[in-house]
Amino acid sequence: MIFEADRSGKIRFINSRYIELTGEDRDQAVAEQRWRHRIHPDDLPTLLDALACVEPEVQADFRLLHAAGVYRWMRVVAKSSADDLWYAVAADIDAERSARLELQAITDGLESRVNRQAAELARTEARYSSLFAVSKIAFAEQDMAAAAAILHRLKAEGVQDLAAHMATHPEMLAQCVAAVQTVSVNEACMRMLGFDDVEGAVDRPVDKTAEDIETVLLRQFEMIFYDRENVEGRVVLIGSKGRRVPVFYSVTRLGDERQLSSLVDVSSQERVEEMRRAAQAELARANRVATVGAFSASIAHELNQPIAAVSMDATTGLRLLQREVPDVEKAIRILDRVVETTQRIATIVRHTHDQITSGREDLRALDLGELARRTCELLARDLRDGGVELRMEAAAVLPAVMGDFIDLQQVLINLINNARDAMAGMQGIAKVVTVGVRPVEDQVEVWVADVGMGIKEADLDRLFQPFFTTKQGGIGLGLQICSSTIQRLGGKMAAANQPGGGAVFRFLLPAVAAE
Repeated sequence: MIFEADRSGKIRFINSRYIELTGEDRDQAVAEQRWRHRIHPDDLPTLLDALACVEPEVQADFRLLHAAGVYRWMRVVAKSSADDLWYAVAADIDAERSARLELQAITDGLESRVNRQAAELARTEARYSSLFAVSKIAFAEQDMAAAAAILHRLKAEGVQDLAAHMATHPEMLAQCVAAVQTVSVNEACMRMLGFDDVEGAVDRPVDKTAEDIETVLLRQFEMIFYDRENVEGRVVLIGSKGRRVPVFYSVTRLGDERQLSSLVDVSSQERVEEMRRAAQAELARANRVATVGAFSASIAHELNQPIAAVSMDATTGLRLLQREVPDVEKAIRILDRVVETTQRIATIVRHTHDQITSGREDLRALDLGELARRTCELLARDLRDGGVELRMEAAAVLPAVMGDFIDLQQVLINLINNARDAMAGMQGIAKVVTVGVRPVEDQVEVWVADVGMGIKEADLDRLFQPFFTTKQGGIGLGLQICSSTIQRLGGKMAAANQPGGGAVFRFLLPAVAAE
């Protein structure tokens, strides 16, 4: 819902989402302030106190009585304007709270059994102890008018595939890039990039603002060329004195051929603590610590992008509503996208919860080549920052296998991270991790190889045993989890040393029979 209110708690405007949720007439709700009786009596004072606050931004949770006669939790985020009014959005968080309470109930119910594993779990606390940290959102505005004139001319001349045309005419792409002008950035962007003033961030060539800037701007040019509203992705910005800042960006078209980029610093993200608790509950129930690492890492990577997307979209929606003439229609479209992304997060949490509480699996026909490609894209930058090159080799045609995408991705993540760790501290060599996928008779094989010191012969037969580890501070359950996951899907896993040095881990899964 979107609404406007003063600091006394009087609502002056509320959008049509109120009607869909409550079944009441919104005009009557505003005229008679009848919306108050839809708020749970225990939560109304908290909400009114928040609206009476003198801070520039407030947040509060409350329960809203829906048309079905049930209360659902909502979270409101409001920002004050120059005319001392609140511009606010409220989103449904009932599923999030229910999932958290349900997970807590599982943990509480098995507390006595968890205590038996306290010593082992204490050593994992530091790894899975915090939620993702997302920094403040920065904004940059670019004037694309000159570039747009070139793009419109190309379209009038009959160009249909912009990317292909730019690939064969790099001088045209360079001309469009040079025509882009950064006209303003906010203070959050200035600080994020390490500049002392806004002018320092603005008054520089646009081709010096980010790594692979031509690829990023080409996507922005495609917005103009194909009349699209927004584009998003990941890029490394270049700041003051060569500072590199990895960000998620979301670019939205404004009027007069201007584009607004919202930038979320992702350099300090951490793993999700809530999923670590869910894994601990499974550990106590099944007497295996193994799933702590597996579920935490998998959920952390799966929730990373949608959490950032929700943050960026919510901020963009607020900006649209804070204009002199609020763009309510576009803000509603953006908030609809927030709802869709929230549903995606709920699906991921529900999947993990189902596995923890009942062992149910969502087995589907999967392309292991696509799974490996997406996993490599997820980890490549982190490995590259650690001085490790991640390579992938995959057959052009691969049969499908039956499996659960999240479980198999976690197996591959574990093997890639182990390969990286095997080369830690080595000097004077090019550190490379290779991921391969190929068909083998009626199976599909996946392998992960490193160029480290290899595996001691005495350890080869013990690698997949519970609690065996060669890592300092490790608990020796990652490979045991990987092997159990593959065996559960009808496959097998093995490890060996390579003749040229380093180790290779591989697993085979049965292919789905062609119809």
